[in-house]
Amino acid sequence: MEQLDPPDVAVWDERRLWFEAREASCAKAGAAAPSDQACALMIDLQAAYCAGAFSAAVVLAAAIVDAQALPGAPREAGVAGLDRKTLRWLRGLRNRLVHEDPANPAITIEDHWMKRDVWERRTRRAVEAAFAALYPGSAGGSTGEGA
Repeated sequence: MEQLDPPDVAVWDERRLWFEAREASCAKAGAAAPSDQACALMIDLQAAYCAGAFSAAVVLAAAIVDAQALPGAPREAGVAGLDRKTLRWLRGLRNRLVHEDPANPAITIEDHWMKRDVWERRTRRAVEAAFAALYPGSAGGSTGEGA
């Protein structure tokens, strides 16, 4: 099954270069020192994205975003650097992936064959949200890409 094989080196490098360029761009805005755990999760996020494990990358990106919320703040308070529309979209997609609705699955086996491009766009939007949460001064969290 093609989706279980490692991606072509050129595809991996294209994804890696996009990820690293976006992170470098967002990091220019500065950030309060990210925690060791946030940095470790970003490494896993990059690996999952580069490998094409798109639904796993979305779940990781949402975990990173939620970890950046202010301690003790209500969930509705949002996350610094991230617009509410993107936050709602990311949490909604993460929840649909983690809490299955058998009548309306968030992802299907067919998606791995026919909708890789759609899932890659969604994942890029989720990665941008994670960057925006880590680097609140950047504009990474207000993209309208993906669905």
